[in-house]
Order: sequence, then structure tokens, then C-alpha cells
Amino acid sequence: MKLGIRSLVWTVALLSVVGSAGFAQDTYEDPQGRFAIDLPKGWQLAPQTDDKVFVFQGEGKTVIIECVLGMNDPAELLKKAETTLRSAGWGFDSSGVMEMTLNGLPARWCVYKGALSGASLAALCGGVVMEENGLYFLSIIPAQDMAKWKDKLEKSFQSIRGQGQKVTGVESVNAVSVSAPAPSNPTPWASDLVSLTLPPGWSEKPKPRGSEKEAKGLFMYDPLPGTTLMVVCYKGMGMTMSKALEAGIKTMTITVPGLKPVEAQEMKLGKRKIYFAVYKGMAAGAGIEVELASVITVTKADKCYVNLIVTGIGSNLAELKNQALEIVKTVK
Repeated sequence: MKLGIRSLVWTVALLSVVGSAGFAQDTYEDPQGRFAIDLPKGWQLAPQTDDKVFVFQGEGKTVIIECVLGMNDPAELLKKAETTLRSAGWGFDSSGVMEMTLNGLPARWCVYKGALSGASLAALCGGVVMEENGLYFLSIIPAQDMAKWKDKLEKSFQSIRGQGQKVTGVESVNAVSVSAPAPSNPTPWASDLVSLTLPPGWSEKPKPRGSEKEAKGLFMYDPLPGTTLMVVCYKGMGMTMSKALEAGIKTMTITVPGLKPVEAQEMKLGKRKIYFAVYKGMAAGAGIEVELASVITVTKADKCYVNLIVTGIGSNLAELKNQALEIVKTVK
């Protein structure tokens, strides 16, 4: 999920408690004709940096809408909203998923409860299919505001429709049973220079644009929201484990300048020699700071030196270390 969306999630976690009355609304129509929505009266669209992401603000609250091209499954659209929460380090529980027809369009709706940076929060999420494309709706509010705001925000979600369409209401509402995913098996993975095995819970993601050419793979760890693994390979005349470690540390600290070293050692795992380092620090995003930790392990593979950089929420450091050491043992 885009860094900007993550920053928005951090921002709404700090919004002040502001009361409101009534259900007077204003209609917003997307200039590209993708959707229309009724919002609380007086709300404004924040300046956009992406024509697919809309941030509406008013009365101390925020609604985020993202248009997702080519996604016409309301279940997948709802997962996009969940991914936004997880990528910001949010742990949450669902109060139930509702499937429905919304103004003639397939849709899903769910309320999540959880916490971020010590604040007790609720997230109101929905996905709506708009012909071949779709959009998801996300609003995060303090948990104590649920009684005052839930109906108003849900009413806005229920007004989503295609431009020129009328609000016809909600029909065919059914509770959806969402079973927990079955535990996965360890997953072999290989690039042109290195192979390794990922423990259950890791899944590969597209590398960000502009990644260094040595970066061979990016992964996310579902059991710990916000946890990533970057596999970086170095080779060439004069390359050593020490130089690979220096390069990995530079990668970490450029990405998160606030990281500082807290642990460093050389160790043996069986017959394998590795360098092991831990960095921690505060990362700022949209006015809120979150403590992050990065664990880097460096070892020699058959064709190169390999850095495994595991980064996540600082309170999860013990598990970040465990995962890094489990993976580095499998490097070939």
C-alpha cells in the first residue's frame, strides 16, 4: 500500500473528538465520472497527489476513498482497506462482514476495532464494485465516537453510486462468514543469485519503483502487521561480508533515518557464519511517531553475499529476530 495512504492512517488516529448533529449532506462527483458520494455537509476534498485517492475531511474526521482499477470483487476491495490498516501497524478485530447490493452495485461493509500507538480506534471499511473497477471506503475514528459517528459515516458509504444514478438504498444484506486462513507451509524462493526458504506467513510483494538493483525480493509477514523482508545480494571483486553489512546498514538508515544501532555480533548457525545487527528508532509519519526495528543478517551464498533486512514495529523485535535467523539458515 502506498506510503501516503499509511501516513493518512497514522494521521486519523490522532484526530480530535468533535461532535456533530444532523445528517445534512453535500454530494461529491468524481471529475472522471467514476463515482458519486454524499458527504456530511461542509466536508472538503483535501489536495490530491494521486487522482485515484480521495481524502475528504470535516469536523475533525476523515474519509479515504481509493479507486482500484480492474478489481471487481467486493471481497478483494475490502481486503485492500484491511491491507491499509495492517501496513500502518494496526492490529484489529472484525465485528462482522456484511455483503449487500448497494444502489444496484455489489458491495461489502465491515467495522474493525483495534488500536494504533495506544489509541483505541474503530475503522469503518467498505468496498463497492463500479462496473469493471471498484473502490474502497475507509474512515478511522476514536472508539468513543462510534455512537455519534457510525450512522453518519455508514450513510455516506451507502450513498456511493455511479454518476447519474440515484440512491436506491441497500438490498440483499447477508452476513459473511470469513474463516481464518489455513496455516501455510514453508515456501521455497529463488532469484538469479540466491535461494532460500520462507517460514509460513511470508508472501512476496512487488518491489518499490526505484529499488536498488541489488534488491532481489520484497516480502510481507501476515502474522505481524507492518513487517517486511528485503533480500539484497552483493557480488563482485573485493566484496566481503563486512562490506555487504555496511551496504545493508546504509539501505536501512536511508529509508528510516532515525534508526540507531542497538546490537551487533558475529555468530555461527551450524557451520554458517553470519553477521547480525539490530537497529531501532522512531519513524515519523503525518505528525505521529512509531518505533520501528530493523534486523539485518549477512551471510555468504553460493553466488553472492546476501543481506536479509527484516523491519517491523519495535515491540515485535523478538519475533523479527527469530524470523531473520530462521530464514538466513536456509540461504544457498
